[in-house]
Amino acid sequence: MRDPEEIQATLLIIEDNETQQYVLKELCQKFDYDAHIVSSGEEALSALACTRYAAILMDIALGGMNGYECTRRIRKMESEQKYRTPIIAVTGHVEDRHKCLEAGMDDYISKPFEIEHFRMMLLRNAYQPAKVNLKLLRGYH
Repeated sequence: MRDPEEIQATLLIIEDNETQQYVLKELCQKFDYDAHIVSSGEEALSALACTRYAAILMDIALGGMNGYECTRRIRKMESEQKYRTPIIAVTGHVEDRHKCLEAGMDDYISKPFEIEHFRMMLLRNAYQPAKVNLKLLRGYH
């Protein structure tokens, strides 16, 4: 079990592929982030109704509600709550970047990616200056 003092924050991973879920969770933990994993847009909306996350890692090609529609619904929920959670598209389709940003996502990382690119994405979107994260600031070792 991880020391709660080491956990920087919790990220929501919305991904329906179990292998990708595992990889993303392991990467989050390497940089002292906890991860809550859901497999669908519907599950994500339920999770977001009760919990605030530091950031959301969003797969685009989800079964049922896709990542674009899920993002739109999250933004609608947040507009009523007066806060905005960074949503990062995690996709294998480079041509999706414009559509992701248009749907309301804040950032984009294309699979496959280097660990350093993942670290920089976390630094841009989930870093909390009040809780110094040396693993994130210094890079992966």
